[in-house]
Amino acid sequence: MTKKLTAVLIAGTMLLTGCGQPQTPEKTVMTIGDVNVSGGIFEFYMNSYMGAFSTDEAKEITLDQCKKNYLVVALGKAMGIEFDEKTQEDISDYKQSIIDSYKNSDYEGGYNGFLKDNNLVDSDIDMLISVSYYGQELQKKLDPVEYTDDEKRQYFRDHYRRAKHILITADDTMSEEEQNAAKAKAEELLQKAQNGENFDTLVSENSDDPGSTANPDGYFFTDDEMVPEFQDGVDAIAPGEFTLVKSTYGYHVIQRLPLDDNAELFETEYGKVSDSIQTKLDNKRFEEQAYKWADEYGIETNVDDAAVDEIASRVGDAYEKAKQKQLEKQEKELEQAAQSAQTAQPEQTEQPK
Repeated sequence: MTKKLTAVLIAGTMLLTGCGQPQTPEKTVMTIGDVNVSGGIFEFYMNSYMGAFSTDEAKEITLDQCKKNYLVVALGKAMGIEFDEKTQEDISDYKQSIIDSYKNSDYEGGYNGFLKDNNLVDSDIDMLISVSYYGQELQKKLDPVEYTDDEKRQYFRDHYRRAKHILITADDTMSEEEQNAAKAKAEELLQKAQNGENFDTLVSENSDDPGSTANPDGYFFTDDEMVPEFQDGVDAIAPGEFTLVKSTYGYHVIQRLPLDDNAELFETEYGKVSDSIQTKLDNKRFEEQAYKWADEYGIETNVDDAAVDEIASRVGDAYEKAKQKQLEKQEKELEQAAQSAQTAQPEQTEQPK
């Protein structure tokens, strides 16, 4: 997941249900200048990352996101930015649309139920919404820059990767014996690849990732687009080499490939992301300027590490319990389905001799 300074998680996560037990959402866990980040906001962000990342990874990503996002708010306040009437109306309409979405849904307790389940208070929603609007105002203070094609191509070479992989599924729904078997199979496939067997054949015959077929030239990806273990595994090897890593999806036997060994393929893939690279470079420039502004205005960030660790531990424990409960439910449903199928089988009658 790409970490952008002005990113705000509302659009994709407002329908989340909090995993933790209600605490004190108003408690401040981080201060950035005059901005207080509540425990409820931190928990809300962290819940959005659970599942795709481990508890520790989700905590670190949340810390990074909160520091960057609320620096934007702190800078806006320090600079005395005030929203015009149109922007205020947009903010009000956006918040009302969130409230209405719960009013018109089957969510128990509606909007207030959503706040309670996610350990939020109403002012937290105002804070979440404000990030993108302050970001827009700060962006206006920077002169637009049109990067040259050479600059964007260099960014592509520096920040993009290309790799193929064999995915052998191994997750918490599987028994220890099944996971050990998956690991042994992945290790065997790694050995075959390193011994020179055709990797494309090994992929087509063994990978549990349907995307491998759809991407015969491999995956082209940039920073934070893949799970961390996959990206770190690719970064640790040179083009042409193989490695084995374990992620939440299972075992990945990875082959790193050069970006530019095929000129036509390079041009095709670069063309797909050229516009987004312009955006990434703009975001990078904005982030660098934001930190300069923070120094200029004397904005400091302070984190209550103990409070953050407590929230992370609680969110992680709650997530694991919820996952276990879901697994037990699935197992029960499978047992019931098997029993129903057995009951439905016609009784065997003896054939006449």
